[in-house]
Amino acid sequence: MSAYQASDWAVVDGGYVALVLRMCFGRHLPRISGLQILQRLVGEKSRRSIPFHERRILWVVPTAEEKDRIDYYLEDQGFPHQLRHWYYAPFYRKTEDFQDEALAAKVAEVRPDWIILCIAGGKQEKLGHFLRSLSSGSPESGLEAEGPDEASAEGTSRPKGPVILCTGGAIAFLSGGQANIPTWADRLYLGWFFRITSSPKVFLPRYWVAAYEFPLLLWERRGSLFVKKGTE
Repeated sequence: MSAYQASDWAVVDGGYVALVLRMCFGRHLPRISGLQILQRLVGEKSRRSIPFHERRILWVVPTAEEKDRIDYYLEDQGFPHQLRHWYYAPFYRKTEDFQDEALAAKVAEVRPDWIILCIAGGKQEKLGHFLRSLSSGSPESGLEAEGPDEASAEGTSRPKGPVILCTGGAIAFLSGGQANIPTWADRLYLGWFFRITSSPKVFLPRYWVAAYEFPLLLWERRGSLFVKKGTE
């Protein structure tokens, strides 16, 4: 939860999350799924929100197989090979495992514009928090300290250091690693149904546990959940 609260932006991805926030806390927050975000970044070129194919991207993936699927998809979408970089995330078990110095070294080597974390939810946020903490201003870190935005070639402001984006397994919906979710199903909060149908042994227990653990977690943190940074 602390990783979420320390982030610059946190979007409501899951339909269940949006419903719990609305019904139990009276918070009508718009839902933006990871699939929608990636469709606007790496999907059809004419519909991209920004010229993402011009960015140097470090993809943090769980396996070589997932890397190959994403790489094939990006190649098909016209992403230059020299701007695609990869890091295979180990299986993070303990809190100290997220202090991934090998990943920090990779960031310093690549100096990416964007870092996209494609690992499981609950882990990617902690890893993103670690990467954000590297913003110490040291040139060796690969992440510069936060400061005034720089003007980009497009005339818009760009923050110093890479953008760190946690998207979980959303890219797999585009690359073929998971069930293809129709746009209408994603908008109707039915993505979970297609995932369970495609792999019930994997996703049914995961959703079953989250169905009761998530509301309990929100209730325990209700006092600080919606507090803006700097106002505590």
